[in-house]
Amino acid sequence: MPDVREPIKQTSIEKKKRIIQAGLKLISEKGYFKTNTAEIAKEAGVSTGIVYQYFKDKKDILLYAVKEYFDNIFEPIEIKMKSINPRGNLEYTLKELILSSIDAHTKYSLAHEEMIAMSHLDEDIHNMFIESEHRIVDKVLVFLESVGISGPHMHEKVHIMYNLIESLCHEYVYHKHSFIDYDYTIDETINLIKTLLK
Repeated sequence: MPDVREPIKQTSIEKKKRIIQAGLKLISEKGYFKTNTAEIAKEAGVSTGIVYQYFKDKKDILLYAVKEYFDNIFEPIEIKMKSINPRGNLEYTLKELILSSIDAHTKYSLAHEEMIAMSHLDEDIHNMFIESEHRIVDKVLVFLESVGISGPHMHEKVHIMYNLIESLCHEYVYHKHSFIDYDYTIDETINLIKTLLK
């Protein structure tokens, strides 16, 4: 297999990005094991040979696709954190972060399910999930410090907060139990987080 190269020209950078996006789309829709490199190339509008100029194999495309997925999920949440008034109402702030997280999970629901499944099967994907979790927890810690919330065991508290919000998102987007009042669930999640952060 030829050595892969990192594109320098803008057209080449865009071509590589199209391949990653095509990989993310097809892997999300069909599943990793039912998608092949030729299909990804066709979806991206390039030849299979071009794909192998930028990627070693399908697994390599998957790793880039997972990174793209996490960027898509976390970027709107990070933007929301930057836009919130640092000295604003904590309850409002938490609700905005939760709604932003639900929106991101909804938009990328197919990708999320496939990536979760792959994280149980592939150590590299699992490690990327762990790294992405650390990334968002660290950003939330910085954000909370900016609104004057600090104290002992903040890393552990934010980790619990992260998992509460993730669980809420999964319930809201994937499980959709008919007996759940989601407005109440969001409000109670906010109350739990406020108590946790005291």
